[in-house]
Amino acid sequence: MTQRNTLAALARRSRTVLRKEGPAGLLRRAGAFVAFLGSRVVHAETAYLYEHSIVPRDRREFLPRLDSWELRVMHSNAEADAIAAEGFEDFRDAFVFAGRSLDAGAVVFCVYVGAELAHVGWLAVDAAGKKSIDRVPYSVAFESGQACTGGTYTIPAYRGKGLMPYVYYERFEYLRARGFTSSRNCVEVSNVSSQKAHARFNPTIYGMGRFRKVLWWTWWREAPLPGGPRRGMPAGASAEKA
Repeated sequence: MTQRNTLAALARRSRTVLRKEGPAGLLRRAGAFVAFLGSRVVHAETAYLYEHSIVPRDRREFLPRLDSWELRVMHSNAEADAIAAEGFEDFRDAFVFAGRSLDAGAVVFCVYVGAELAHVGWLAVDAAGKKSIDRVPYSVAFESGQACTGGTYTIPAYRGKGLMPYVYYERFEYLRARGFTSSRNCVEVSNVSSQKAHARFNPTIYGMGRFRKVLWWTWWREAPLPGGPRRGMPAGASAEKA
């Protein structure tokens, strides 16, 4: 995505937020975006490292708590353009760097309620795609049938509806249909809601990583999980209400 396209997407998003949420909402979103840009310059994160087995699962166990919805999977900006032309909200207006991720080969899963965007989740099947959706440099054996997921976000109005586990189910099915056998991702230690959603798939938590970034310098340290790999939830956490 060119700089001009990025600026155009920012302008479209600003107009949409102003129309839906008013000046106060626009100011809140602007502050959040500035914070996001700041995190691309200076960032610190401690995360659990997850590995999911790609196996058949019962789709009924992961359906969202919505009367109706539509899932759209996009592999390119051309596909995103076509879906936007159908009248669906263009998710790139809300995530202004998303076009670059599509160009890098990442795949995006978007849930819509009517024409309104409700949830976004990404996956990558190669190193270029991974770099575009997750800055944390944990290892993924793409050459051995492993993939990774990242960039998961639910629009605030649709939180609590079970969209995260549902879209994880759909991403894992996408990978299973293409012969992948496992998928990796990382979850910040403080992000208990995401840990609960992942626990529904009984993953292996195989380690912890510490990532630091200042300008273009990065530091990464990966270590085994204390006590060895663990299934489900991290030690001391509860999967209730996942």
